[in-house]
Amino acid sequence: MKYLTPLLGITLLSACAVGPDYQRPAVDIPSSFQYAPSKAQPDALDTEWWRQFNDPILDQYVQEAVQHNRNLAIALANINAAAGQLTVARSALYPSIGYQAGATRGLSSGERRAGSQRVSNSYQVAANVNWEIDLWGGLRRQSESANAQLEASKQARRGVLLSVAGATVQTYLQLRGLDQQLNIAKDTVNSYQRTVELFELQFKYGVIARITLEQVKSQYQEAQSNIPPIEKAIVSTENALSILMGRNPGPITRGKALDALTAPVIPSALPSSLLSNRPDILEAERQLEAANAQIGVARAQYFPQISLTSLAGGVSEQLNNLLKAGSSIWSLAAQASGSVFSGGSTQGQVKSAEAQTQAAEQRYLQTIQQSFADVENALSSYQADGKTLKSLTQLVNTNLEYSTLASLQYNGGLAPYLTVLDAQRQAYSAQQSATSARVAYLSSAANLYLSLGGDWINQLDQQSSNKPSLH
Repeated sequence: MKYLTPLLGITLLSACAVGPDYQRPAVDIPSSFQYAPSKAQPDALDTEWWRQFNDPILDQYVQEAVQHNRNLAIALANINAAAGQLTVARSALYPSIGYQAGATRGLSSGERRAGSQRVSNSYQVAANVNWEIDLWGGLRRQSESANAQLEASKQARRGVLLSVAGATVQTYLQLRGLDQQLNIAKDTVNSYQRTVELFELQFKYGVIARITLEQVKSQYQEAQSNIPPIEKAIVSTENALSILMGRNPGPITRGKALDALTAPVIPSALPSSLLSNRPDILEAERQLEAANAQIGVARAQYFPQISLTSLAGGVSEQLNNLLKAGSSIWSLAAQASGSVFSGGSTQGQVKSAEAQTQAAEQRYLQTIQQSFADVENALSSYQADGKTLKSLTQLVNTNLEYSTLASLQYNGGLAPYLTVLDAQRQAYSAQQSATSARVAYLSSAANLYLSLGGDWINQLDQQSSNKPSLH
């Protein structure tokens, strides 16, 4: 019984670990979002929302991006690296088993007389076991930290997955918006070209003054100058979309026109759901957990390290006798080592670990607050962009009517051609602005899904070829 008492004490000590256990910090969570719509679909976050645009080409591009995007491949490599570090940390909890073997040949001499010198051989082979007993839990805390880092890297990859899908959708929307703006600009140039040709004939026969012809030419040349910047932006956007999909830069196949795309339904969610839905929040929490475990790793340095070492094998002058009973050797040793004076090194490590944990906690809380702001901004933008699109759509209709009436009045001699030019310029500007507003409105709907996170990320993950095989 007296031998069981120390063993029981060691067992109880080894079941504990120095340092604080992780606890999620208290978070001030609002009960609802300020700009939450009255009508929303509660289960929308569980769907592949980009499919609601009803464009098969866009669906194909999202899938291609999550399969071939380079940033996702990098994120997967980071997961594998973190998994390797976890394996290293866990291996320290177990004994290490090794071996050693050797052969020695030497010349020995006794008394200095003839024939006393001889050559001797020595062979040895042994297995050894080394084990550091994690009595204070420092190794377990290191393993805990490495595991949290692994989980953080998984969430970081999910965050990249979210960003890649969102960027693919938004870049495609920008591309379709630029396409529509280019069509409007080209149609305007063609219309002005026909007007210039007509007015040149009228000027030739003295129907109009030269100043009127020059006004029309000026409008035509101005319209021509609007095309190259749009074409330049289209090439840049095509290249950006190609890179997102892991392709070399090049042309992009289009699907439905911008006006044919339908806006996704608005999802609903409570602020508290963000803590489990957003990868950046989950990543920040795992980073906090990893930092918290490092406090235990540092505090374990205050206590002695206890290790056991054993060796068993054989030594013989004859190789064939090496493993026989008479040649056996063995040893068993226990060792305790620690620091008596380190100049404050251990205290400094503990202080550093505690400060890093405090910083990680603040980053976690800040990430949560920023997520609330992201959702509020997305909700506000969606509502504002919807109102802007509605107003600009009405403005387009008004300016087109204005342009028609101005042409009728000019043809009837009731207004100068400057009135027609002004009406056409306003109509063109309104059409381009309305196109930008529609892109912004559709992008706001996408941003709302991105800011809320949700199970759609897991569904998207099933399509990705750059996903971890470990769980």
